[in-house]
Amino acid sequence: MNGNSDNRYLMLVGKGKPIPADLEITLEEIYGTQLEKNAAFMLRQMFEAAEKDGIQLKLLSGYRSPEYQQEVFDRSVRQRVDSGMSYEEALAETEINVARPYESEHNTGLAADIVTPDDYDVFEEFENTPQFEWLQRNAANYGFILRYPKGRTDITGYIYEPWHYRYVGPYDAQRIENRDITLEEYLSEARE
Repeated sequence: MNGNSDNRYLMLVGKGKPIPADLEITLEEIYGTQLEKNAAFMLRQMFEAAEKDGIQLKLLSGYRSPEYQQEVFDRSVRQRVDSGMSYEEALAETEINVARPYESEHNTGLAADIVTPDDYDVFEEFENTPQFEWLQRNAANYGFILRYPKGRTDITGYIYEPWHYRYVGPYDAQRIENRDITLEEYLSEARE
């Protein structure tokens, strides 16, 4: 990366890519949850800008401890088993929908699940809202990227999540957005 990039926000966390053992983050309270302090500052700026444009956004989820992430993962498996899947099917389905602890971007404090004010869960239909449209046009200006874009599961390892935004800093977010690539592709190109 170059001098405009803030490399501390470019860590790749996901399947088989756990958070760095030496990761130190300073969390800040924001909208009833927590985010890494710079991500929180920029998210607040983004939400205020959206509001000026008549768009109301809601932060549904931010930082999650690894222990809480384990609960989320286990609950997803249980719900799928309860709906009739075998344990193996439920586990496989959960693994493309929910990250394991220490492999979740939420454990970094840099991930934000953003929804409409009326939503109390995440839904793919979020992509059909004015909130999503606004985020698609503006999130990169505040350092956030749509982390798991449509049609990129083979690259990211996770399903399309129109609500899941990741803070990478404004410089890198705009470069990723302008090139319509994933964080994986961006980091891969940087290593070449």
